[in-house]
Amino acid sequence: MNILTSDWEVTTSNKGSPFDLKNKAVCLAYKQNFLDSHCIFNVQQDYIQTYISKADLLVFFNAKFDLHWYHRNGFTTDVPVWCCQLAEFFLSRQTIPYPSLEETAIKYGLGVKYDVVKLEYWDKGIDTDQIPRPILSKYAIQDVELTYKIYLRQVEEFKKLPAMYKLFRLACQDLRFLEEMEWNGLPYDVDLCNKRTQEIQTKIDEILKTLNQVYPDIPINFNSGDQLSAFLYGGSIFVEIKQLVGKYKTGKKTGQDKYTKVITEKILPQLIKPLPGSELQKEGYYKTDVNMLQKLKGKAATKFVGPLLELSKLEKLISTYYEGLPKRAEEYGWNPGILHGQFNQCVAVSGRLSSSKPNQQNFAEDILDIFPSRYQ
Repeated sequence: MNILTSDWEVTTSNKGSPFDLKNKAVCLAYKQNFLDSHCIFNVQQDYIQTYISKADLLVFFNAKFDLHWYHRNGFTTDVPVWCCQLAEFFLSRQTIPYPSLEETAIKYGLGVKYDVVKLEYWDKGIDTDQIPRPILSKYAIQDVELTYKIYLRQVEEFKKLPAMYKLFRLACQDLRFLEEMEWNGLPYDVDLCNKRTQEIQTKIDEILKTLNQVYPDIPINFNSGDQLSAFLYGGSIFVEIKQLVGKYKTGKKTGQDKYTKVITEKILPQLIKPLPGSELQKEGYYKTDVNMLQKLKGKAATKFVGPLLELSKLEKLISTYYEGLPKRAEEYGWNPGILHGQFNQCVAVSGRLSSSKPNQQNFAEDILDIFPSRYQ
């Protein structure tokens, strides 16, 4: 069987994300079967594509990452893959999320990684394209050598576990589809997000205006568990105010009023009786999470809990979605209007698929219309 093991070294913005437009590929290390490894810096597509096309199996440590970089550089990789990281997750019985190359190499007695690149360059803020080529080449080649040796050891481990091996090979097939899903990304409407933010902020302002009328002279942060507890169940709120202490006698502010910050305690009466068992360790304070608020009964609860729950929902829609998604896209350097969330096979102990950054398996129903179809 013709096995091609490879590993991309790339610049490091957002951990080398292939979707961060600031990143670029620096070099590619590869190894064909048991032959010597090589590292090339000016990657010629036709040259490497020939190796890929002749391969029966592509071996990576973190397959999705490297497949993304092949994808970004215009390669076709329609060959079965072996992800050593995913294999190790299976072999650990899903107890080690995202096993690292070094941890896995040590487990099999294969030594440790060549750490000069990390310690002397990356940790000091020197990016990959600024590392001397002989040093980076040595680092990349060792990664490929370790990955190939790990692959050989994992093959032997799976021989003892034929049922698990079948499940792992199925997961590697899934990996190819997940890579494509991540690469294509999820389109979303940035303009609609901005419009919704403005609409919802208006509703939030109206709710806050109503709630603040209860204690018009006391500023209450309804996102603070302590302050919300005091508002509902009674208790102390500590407010920072400016207190006049005189006038400036010198300097540019001579003659102007001089203030100091003073913390004052405001004691609020009880509006709603707290439920038994809702006490917090902090004396005098009670739970204010959504589940607890939904259990409150009575006229006062009807008056205040509804607006508070609506406030919490609306603020989450803005912070997590309508402002949160465009902000994440900007921070991660993605193309505008596209989300490149992760689908994780090496996290959940149960072995189920999870999603993160953002969690695309758990979007609120309210926001689904911001995702237009590519096929309209």
